[in-house]
Amino acid sequence: MDPSYLKDLLWRGREVEFEYGAYRYTVKLVDYRSTSEYAFGRKEGTKFTSDFFDDILYCRDYGVSLYQMLKEISSSSVYVY
Repeated sequence: MDPSYLKDLLWRGREVEFEYGAYRYTVKLVDYRSTSEYAFGRKEGTKFTSDFFDDILYCRDYGVSLYQMLKEISSSSVYVY
């Protein structure tokens, strides 16, 4: 999945889940009254959040960055809500 396509989906209010390895990950944009934050992490567990998309894109909290995961996953393991 292309990172710019993911960012576009998030800005349109969509939540994206995908399977990578033995886990399911989620990426979403959380709107607050005065700001928005990107959130990325395993579906069950804590999320890494940031005001900037590039911060979550290159986050290595799970050993591999979201950018690398997006390059390796197939479209059949991506779910858009």
